[in-house]
Amino acid sequence: MFWFEVDTDDIVKRWRPLEAAESGVAEQIIEDAQDIYESAVEAAGIAAPAPDDERRERAYVRAVAYMVIRVFKNPDGILTETLDGYTYRRDSAVSTGMLQPTAEEIDQLRPVVRPRRGAFTIRPS
Repeated sequence: MFWFEVDTDDIVKRWRPLEAAESGVAEQIIEDAQDIYESAVEAAGIAAPAPDDERRERAYVRAVAYMVIRVFKNPDGILTETLDGYTYRRDSAVSTGMLQPTAEEIDQLRPVVRPRRGAFTIRPS
């Protein structure tokens, strides 16, 4: 079961409209991305977010969407292309074309820990 709902609209909002053939593929890639992302987050020792944690829900949806977009942008994992005197090099985050979260995307699901303040806190003047 997935922590939060991600669908093709989340891809469209962040990238571009999908063609009919891409929509069906995107749904499967989204499901795969959710499995991979949740496993990576758990392996990092981060507990599943609470269902009402809106900040972490946005981070989850964003990470899964961008994982899927990276696959669509570079399905073959090409880093550099050269034709005659022209060379094009992709960003390393996109170049893998693999369905994997970045370290930053995993860290986005870490809960925010606020320092404790008590009635007897003494602050230096």
